[in-house]
Amino acid sequence: MLIILSGSAGVGKNTLITKLLESHNNIKLLQTCTTRMPRSTDKDMHNPYIYLTREEFEQKIKNGELFEHEEIHENFYGMLNSSLEEIANSSDYHYIKDIGVLGQKNIKEALKGKTEVLSIFLTAPKEELIRRLIARGDRDIDLRISRMEFEFSYVKNYDAVIENIDMQKALKEIEKLIKKFEKKDMILKQKNQKK
Repeated sequence: MLIILSGSAGVGKNTLITKLLESHNNIKLLQTCTTRMPRSTDKDMHNPYIYLTREEFEQKIKNGELFEHEEIHENFYGMLNSSLEEIANSSDYHYIKDIGVLGQKNIKEALKGKTEVLSIFLTAPKEELIRRLIARGDRDIDLRISRMEFEFSYVKNYDAVIENIDMQKALKEIEKLIKKFEKKDMILKQKNQKK
């Protein structure tokens, strides 16, 4: 199963992912590729990215190695084809990743019938997002906030929308959804084995 968390910058995607990884040994972080510079917090996030130069990323696009890619805040992000195969074939682990709204739709479609994809859109009030971005030392606050409306226009594609003001409450809601989707995933994988 793949668990996708999406939402605007500062909404707490990485914090929630870290908490889930720490408390569930059957959840693994799915590494994706990016051209953005590493942040000091990335080490705490269990190395979420394969860091590439823009040229290396563009070469992977040309070679057809990326299932999807998206430019967000002037950096490329993308998922390797091999990662999709790993998710579809895994019966030991669930994978989790923060993925942009365009990638969510494509990945959900690609894994349909192979494994369950639980997609959650996280929200928080704009003022709270700005406060969090300032607190983490973000310099591109206007750029990040300007993308909010675009991201929110994709909310209908998600299985659930969770407001992340109280992190513990949001975490409990996500864990309930994971349990529900685990059952669905087990049924789907059993069906696929019988084929």
